[in-house]
Amino acid sequence: MLQAAVRKGATAVAVSAGGRLMDVAKSLGVPHIMMPGVLAPRYMLPFIIFSCLRVVNDGLGLECEEDAEDAFKGMDAEGARIGVGVATGENPAKQLARSILQKTPVVYGSESVRGAGIRFKDALNENSKRHAIFEGLPDAFHNEIEAWEDPDPAYAPIFLRHPSELSYDRARADAMVALLTEMGKAPIQVSGSGASGLAQLVTMVYRLDLASYYVAVGQGRDPFPTRLIDKIKRSGGTF
Repeated sequence: MLQAAVRKGATAVAVSAGGRLMDVAKSLGVPHIMMPGVLAPRYMLPFIIFSCLRVVNDGLGLECEEDAEDAFKGMDAEGARIGVGVATGENPAKQLARSILQKTPVVYGSESVRGAGIRFKDALNENSKRHAIFEGLPDAFHNEIEAWEDPDPAYAPIFLRHPSELSYDRARADAMVALLTEMGKAPIQVSGSGASGLAQLVTMVYRLDLASYYVAVGQGRDPFPTRLIDKIKRSGGTF
């Protein structure tokens, strides 16, 4: 893809942890940003986000340095709130994990937080070894909401909220939270922190990621191995 982009005259920057992409970038004279070594690709997200943001900021003149700085400060503060050493009573990530420990999470979010919602679902799959569901808004208002007529108590509704959600989505999400509360479904709302939209998004992801680890620990499971993925790879499956 990089070679094709360069042939077509595109401005390119490569981001990788080394390997063939780095070699190709160097051979083409394309700038390369080296990612740090991590235990698994899932831990690379913050490095990729802010490296790419720096490239786009410089290339397009977005002037988002203050937002990025706010996001860094927000993650530092969030880390102090949700760390392993913080007791459950003061730890929102542990509280979230405890609330879904025996249930299947059903995660809702507007387009503003769609990426965060999908990542949380994937983190619960990969780290917690648990099924989870993500449904975007406003789609959930047309069909998904009817499923809550099911009396099965084994599902936990979680709403991801962000200041940039459209007024239409906000009003409907508020109404859905109120309805599920009235039905005794105990919906959970999760928001990030910080002054900027970027800070609120990355701190939310930080909390959700750590909650997925706490769910694994709460179930007595090791979140790090991916035995089934590895088994498929050994059988000849490729991704």
